[in-house]
Amino acid sequence: MHRGRLHYTGTVKRKLMVCSMTSPTVSVSALLASKFFRPAPSSRWVTRPHLVQRLTTGLGAGRRIALISAPAGYGKSTLAAEWLAQSAHRTAWLALDASDDQPDRFFTYFVAALRRMDGSFCPELYATLQSGQMPPPDSLTTALVNAMLSWQTSHCLVLDDFHHIQDNAILDVLTAILMHPPPNFRLVLVTREDPPLPLARWRAADQLTELRAADLRFSKSEAAQFLQEGMNLDLSAGEVTRLAERTEGWAAGLQLAGLSLQGRENPGAFVDTLSGSHRFILDYLTEEALKTQPPDVQDFLLETSVLWRLSGGLCDFVTGRSDSADLLERLLAANLFMIPLDDERQWYRYHHLFAELLQHQLRRECADCLPELHQRASLWYEHQDLPAPSIEHALAAGDYPRTAALLGDHGWRLLSEGYARVLVTWAQSLPDEVRDRSPKVNTWIVWGKVLHGEYAQAGPYLAAAQRAVEQLPPEREETQVLQADILALQSIVAQAEGKVSQSLALAESAKALAPVGDMRLTASTSLVVGKACRISGQLDAAIAALEESVRAAQAIDDHVTAMIAMAHLSLIWTPLGRLRLLVEKAAFAIDRVEQIAGVAPSMTGAVHNALGQVYYEWDQIEKARESLLHGLRLASLSGQSAAIIYGRVFLARLHQGEGDLEAAAECMRQADHVLTRGAPGWARPEWIGQQVSLLVAQGQLNEAEAVLRASGVPAGAPVTYQTDVLHLAWLRWMIASRHPDAFSLAERIVRSAETGRRNGTLIYALVVGAKAGGGQAWLARARQLAAPEGYTRVFIDEAYDQEPVISPDLIEQLTERELEVLRLLAEGLTYAQMAELLVVSVNTVRYHVKGVYGKLGVEKRIQAVEKGRNLGLL
Repeated sequence: MHRGRLHYTGTVKRKLMVCSMTSPTVSVSALLASKFFRPAPSSRWVTRPHLVQRLTTGLGAGRRIALISAPAGYGKSTLAAEWLAQSAHRTAWLALDASDDQPDRFFTYFVAALRRMDGSFCPELYATLQSGQMPPPDSLTTALVNAMLSWQTSHCLVLDDFHHIQDNAILDVLTAILMHPPPNFRLVLVTREDPPLPLARWRAADQLTELRAADLRFSKSEAAQFLQEGMNLDLSAGEVTRLAERTEGWAAGLQLAGLSLQGRENPGAFVDTLSGSHRFILDYLTEEALKTQPPDVQDFLLETSVLWRLSGGLCDFVTGRSDSADLLERLLAANLFMIPLDDERQWYRYHHLFAELLQHQLRRECADCLPELHQRASLWYEHQDLPAPSIEHALAAGDYPRTAALLGDHGWRLLSEGYARVLVTWAQSLPDEVRDRSPKVNTWIVWGKVLHGEYAQAGPYLAAAQRAVEQLPPEREETQVLQADILALQSIVAQAEGKVSQSLALAESAKALAPVGDMRLTASTSLVVGKACRISGQLDAAIAALEESVRAAQAIDDHVTAMIAMAHLSLIWTPLGRLRLLVEKAAFAIDRVEQIAGVAPSMTGAVHNALGQVYYEWDQIEKARESLLHGLRLASLSGQSAAIIYGRVFLARLHQGEGDLEAAAECMRQADHVLTRGAPGWARPEWIGQQVSLLVAQGQLNEAEAVLRASGVPAGAPVTYQTDVLHLAWLRWMIASRHPDAFSLAERIVRSAETGRRNGTLIYALVVGAKAGGGQAWLARARQLAAPEGYTRVFIDEAYDQEPVISPDLIEQLTERELEVLRLLAEGLTYAQMAELLVVSVNTVRYHVKGVYGKLGVEKRIQAVEKGRNLGLL
């Protein structure tokens, strides 16, 4: 049916009523792969070797960045694809859209694109991003640059439609990478407008190759080739010249004009009608180009213009047709602004400019069709089990109740698949009255906030969720599930606020409501109970709850919950002295996650730290170092402040054990920096304990005492699981200070650890307390307890592993290294000379000198040498 203007509201509505969902299921991976599919230049397109050569020369001459910047329709992407097809670089393509202007989403795709060139690129960072965690900008930049520096060959990434990216966090990271770009990384930006990046600085540094609209305009010869050969139009040289002049060599204008000219008897007269702005010409040519198509194709183009991606099944469902797959192929063959997104020709998209023009035409002709078309798209995606695009189309349709229902039904899955920030954005875009009626939507918002440490923002949404759930029948299981989620979240927030008893009460209430068989809720409520019990010192209950959380989470492949629970178990098993169980369970959990997920999620950082601590205790130094550094990388990428602190503290202990006090001090400074920026309060005692140990080793007893007094736990306070680390630190300081109450404190720590069956704490108390008066009896008992679990370093670090040079007049014997230092003191060497001779740092020499002075009971070199001679040590 021929129509001069399109009036087809009834047509669309009839089609929406009769279509059915019979298309095959679409895989998520096939849909996402379209983000990375580089468009191949059409055989009808004009090749542009002079522009390709400019890109090749620029990027081959040491420039790291290429900018192809021009308004829509100038052939930017096509040129980039033509250059890429001939490039000697390893290359990847990333097509961006407006939804990618979020740091976590953008960098997930950014790293995924780089991994298409290098499959081993940043596996830890990629796992972190996939789990929905956004690393701190410094950690992200460092990880990317370090990985790029390892490349031995050139790698080039094209970011298509970069004008969609305006987020400052994204731009700052890209700027940081490109200010000192790795030598084998090239970046091509394809954009409608200049991005807010330091282009002038790069231009001045000769790091930028630029192609702009003036460069991309078709010459008369290119226009002739395109129209006459590419589009098979019989035009005279004069008509081609006039058309090139009227469109100013604008590729999109020429293509639309060519489509409009097909079948016209007098093309010259039509060319003469073209005048005005690009926008006017586009609107005019779009309508004229549509007129050349059969009415059903016109309807198809307009109806499917609302779709961000096109497939046969999706278009069939939206339009009511049954031949959309064939029609898409015909449109591609007709050069009608159709771009394939995969090699199998399953997915396509319209050229962005053409889609915008079609949407403009659709709004003008049938604005009330738009919601229905988006609703159809939403239904199709839901049927394909693809909730994210289903939600996006529901929002575009303005169907807020449906959006809320989709978010409610799929919220946990979206959270576990890394959509936490996007989910929160979707939910917050709902009208208040719709969102407030949905307890599920509000609880998913809070989970999204909690996963990113935004506890302070959770309150209003928790309150809204509670109000909404109170309107539901209390006897329904769904109501109990929702209430359990709310209570679990309230417990997590209370923990973050330091309200331990309140957190435990809320957690226990949440777990009591969890239905039997609901693995998700069992895993999450058991986790919050376990965390609360651990912090409050109820270790048996904590272990039971956390082990239940691990089992339930593993049953549904909820890796994040499983790893968090395992990290808290490791914090319990260490003071209990159950090192072999810790390694067995933690290593199994990590291996299981890596086998199922392919990569380890960022939450494994804390577990790797715990393994590193055990390996150190077993005197497997290099294995410990490797595990700790790996754990720190993962923790830093995910921004897990507590795991970063523990990792730095454990690494400081390793450095101190090696005698490198400077490296240990640097680790402690870094841990302190994280603490001051905000971290869970339960991480501070571990930092205090190691800081005191380091200060005592450096002989800074006054500073060590100040740190202890600032802890808020005096030496005379009752010894508990929560204070073990602090009381052991007090004990170290008292022994070094020759405090008269040292042995009394040692006895109290031993009694408390015995009562609580905290064998790990007990072993340390016995070994350290042996110096306070426990003597060989305590040391013998410590060795007996330590043997089954493989404790070794505690004896080495306290200098009980080396055969001492015996002097009956010394309470505590000198080690071989201390005796060596004493001999060098007698020779009159300076600290620097001793450090060079012993191949250690000057600070380490000072550490050993302090040990010699302390054991000999002297304060000066001359006194030490004299006493050493008197005792027969020299």
